[in-house]
Amino acid sequence: MKKDTRKDPLTGEEFIPKKISQRFATPQNRIIWNNQKAAQTRLKRAFVDKPLHKNQAILLELINNKKEITVHEEFLRGRGYDFNMTSHFEMWEGKKHPCIYEFIIVSTIDNPQIKIIRNDRY
Repeated sequence: MKKDTRKDPLTGEEFIPKKISQRFATPQNRIIWNNQKAAQTRLKRAFVDKPLHKNQAILLELINNKKEITVHEEFLRGRGYDFNMTSHFEMWEGKKHPCIYEFIIVSTIDNPQIKIIRNDRY
């Protein structure tokens, strides 16, 4: 009777699986493999996630426990806020506005004051 042997994707070693669904020779190999995949994914997303998290931290610090605040555009720039990064767009008063997670950013072309609103949905 021939034993089914498999090759561990992490180490390349041959092993006889104890279960039909077993892919790795040891649980440690599975953990290392999955951690490496997660690290690669985080590195690929870092150029977006890092500025978004920084923007959210700035807004959380400014808005504190309030529902909405108004600040000057240059004040946000001075804090390191990146206006090019948004997580999504939301409708507010009939118009689409950029958002950073739970915050809606309302700005107009002719006014440098920016209204930041905490969205109740989140």
